Amino acid sequence: MDRKQFLKTVCSVGLCGCAARLVEPPGVAAAGQAEVPDQRLAFARYQVANLVRFMAAGQAAPACVEALEQTGRECAKLGGLGARFKGDPQGYFATARKAWGTEFQWDKARGVVTVTVQEGPCGCALVDPKRTPSFWCSCSVGYQKESFSAIFGHPVDATLKESKLAGGKHCVFEVQVGREKVTDVGR
Repeated sequence: MDRKQFLKTVCSVGLCGCAARLVEPPGVAAAGQAEVPDQRLAFARYQVANLVRFMAAGQAAPACVEALEQTGRECAKLGGLGARFKGDPQGYFATARKAWGTEFQWDKARGVVTVTVQEGPCGCALVDPKRTPSFWCSCSVGYQKESFSAIFGHPVDATLKESKLAGGKHCVFEVQVGREKVTDVGR
């Protein structure tokens, strides 16, 4: 698998933000080279945290949520994993569980899928864990919406129930996939 295909695969399972970290973790140098932190990344994280904080505080916050969600949707489209598992949610669950430790609970009677991201730091390379507000997680909500809409073949809604950036151990999403559509999928 070449680097481009690897990054596409990484983005397709919801870890687009951490793709750079997975390919070459920050501070890791080639053999024989001294570790040199990239100050541009630290500055970009600082500025993104400021931008998100400003967006969340103003009257335009609802529009900013929409923009962040759309960014997450574009990330999901880029990877295309949801589309690859159209009609096969169990396949999607198994792939994400194996690759990233993401857990899924599907309450078919309620038409709800609960997505629990593995414990640890936020995977987004743009996040400064000390400064970035949880408002940023609207991007991940958009990712979930796009992925599950592709899997189930119709629009879904998603909400963030727990966030690492808000002090949680996990990021937890609740995705409303709909009861009447659930019985038609995965047969």
